[in-house]
Parts: sequence; structure tokens; C-alpha cells
Amino acid sequence: FFKQKTAYEIKECDWSSDVCSSDLQPDSPLAEVLPGYQPRREQQVMAQAVAEAIENRTHLVVEAGTGTGKTFAYLIPVLLSGARVIVSTGTRNLQDQLFHRDLPLLCGLIGRPVRVALLKGRANYLCRYRLSLEVAAPPLPGFERSRQRTLNRIVRWADSTVAGDIAELDSVPDNDPIWPAVTSTRENCLGQDCPEFRRCHVLLARREAQAAEVVVVNHHLLLADMSLREEGFGELLPGAEAVILDEAHQFPDVAAQFFGTRFGSRVVLALVRDCELELTRAGLLDGPSRAELAELEASVSAISLALSGLGDRVEWERLPDAVLESAEELAIALENLGSRYDDPASEEAAVRQCGRRAVEIASRLRSLRGSAR
Repeated sequence: FFKQKTAYEIKECDWSSDVCSSDLQPDSPLAEVLPGYQPRREQQVMAQAVAEAIENRTHLVVEAGTGTGKTFAYLIPVLLSGARVIVSTGTRNLQDQLFHRDLPLLCGLIGRPVRVALLKGRANYLCRYRLSLEVAAPPLPGFERSRQRTLNRIVRWADSTVAGDIAELDSVPDNDPIWPAVTSTRENCLGQDCPEFRRCHVLLARREAQAAEVVVVNHHLLLADMSLREEGFGELLPGAEAVILDEAHQFPDVAAQFFGTRFGSRVVLALVRDCELELTRAGLLDGPSRAELAELEASVSAISLALSGLGDRVEWERLPDAVLESAEELAIALENLGSRYDDPASEEAAVRQCGRRAVEIASRLRSLRGSAR
């Protein structure tokens, strides 16, 4: 919570309240299930302040030291309030901790059922359609055996998973390069045109969130929801009576990254790979198509070459002309690809999506290029 005052004046708690006297006192049920539990006055004061903020619809900022018990100090009043609350964390690890450990523990102690949902960004959920494409695609040179073993693990897990959360598959690290190939992005998702739409893990997770009283998200997803609402494209998260930012000190940096404009070779190379897969599936990968995709890769390589030797950071005003010229060539190649495949008359929804992505990437690149001069 954020309070619109310069400071929050701590008051003595009403120790007869449910929050302070029952749930965080020495004889609390927590003492029976948490070995070594000790009541902390700071935790009790914070819990009371959170309860008051929820009840009065005010804003609150809390700063407390390590070991104070901040998580329980906000979760207990949230669960007791009966309000619809979004809890946003700084990391996915903390999300999982809240959902799988802290919330089940507290829900079992407060004596009332609470419907809780975990919602992550779409990159954290298996996409069944893209998995089918990857299974049918030829293996990448040099990665045949190791990649195939990993892919086989994912295929076996896909048959049994309910949530589709990639964190379930401990044997494949989060940073494994195969995950981007079998998860979706906002750009390559086919939406209702997807043949796996009814079984979509992202869609099912969002439905669970819409029906929940408490939804656990992360800062990136919360910001994505804010962006969609601002642009008039709907929403990802349900309406809420309160929003809690855990690890709120990370929020400004995440916001700066999220709302900034970025461009990198990875987004173009991912588009090339998806084009190859979709055109192959549709039987449209001919000589001219291969040439267009090769031109995209060549333009990306030209930009990388022009940037080599300039160090990790370079001011926009000092970008060499060769970088801007290569960027222009890449933008033209992307636009040509877009005009070729973004055809409303085409029955291939996935191919049309590739065309739209190419146009969007070109627009982003031209925006950045324009700011360099």
C-alpha cells in the first residue's frame, strides 16, 4: 500500500482485535505450527496498520527490518478482511513461496475458506501449440541430442501437468533455451485462433485468478496489466479492493524496464525461427521465403558487427552511421516480410501473426532509430 502522507504515525494496537491479539500473540495458533515462533511487537503493529489501511481504503508504506515477519503481518489481515486483494512480489521465487507455503499455512489457521490463485506471466506456462511445433521441427544443428532429451522430458510432463507452470519441472532449469520455444509471448500467441485454445494454461490460470479472493502475481505482470488498461486493450488481472506490493523497493526499477523501449537481436531471430516453423507446417517455405529470412539474419549480423568494439554502452548521439544504415535495412526487410504474410485473405492464422510481428518489430526499430538523431 502507499499512503498519501509523508509518514505513517504508528499507534498502539488494540490488542483485543483479531489481528493483533489472536493471530500474532504468544498463544497464537502460529506457535503450534511454527517451531521457535516468537511474537514481535513490530509485526503486530504492522499487521494492525495493514488492517486499518484495508478497512479505511487508505495508502500505507511500511519499512521493517529483516526478521520482523512482514509477510505474515500483511497476509493475516488480508485473509481476515474478506476483501479481494492482489499481492504483487518482486520475484517468482517469492510468488511460489507465498502460494505454496505461507498462504496454505495461514488459510488453515484463520478458520475460514479463502480462494487463492497464483498468476504468472505467459512465459511461465507451457504452450501446447508451440510444443507441438517444436516436436515436429528439425533439430537445431549442434544441439540434437541434448535438446531432444530435454524436449522428451517436457513432452512427458505435458501429459500430466494441470497448471502448466514450468516451475513444476525441476529437471529443466528456468534459463534453459528450450523454454522460449515451447512457451508463448504476447506477440506470437494466436489467441482464439489457436487449435489448443480451450486447453490453454494461460487462459485457465487467468480464469482461476478472476474467481479468487487473493491473487498472487509479480511486479512484471502487475505492470503488464496496467499497460493494457492504459492502452484500452482489456486487462489481465481481476478488479481488487486492495493491492499489496511486497518488495516495493524493486517496483520503480521494474517499471522503468517495463515501460522503456528495447530492441535486440533475439526478438528478430525468434521471429525468423517461428516463420520457418509456421511456413514449413503450412507448406509455404519456398525459395523466396528462405531468402527473405536469410536477409533478416544478415541485417542483424550487420548491426552487431557495426556495434562491435564500442563497449558495453554508447550514447545515442555517438552511434556510427553504419549502425543506423543497417537498422534501416533491417526495418525495410521486416516491413517486406510483414506485407508478404499479413494477408487478411490467408487462412493461416499463425503465418498472419508472424507478418504482424514483423511490422510491429519494424515500427519499434524505427522509433529507436529516430531517437538516435
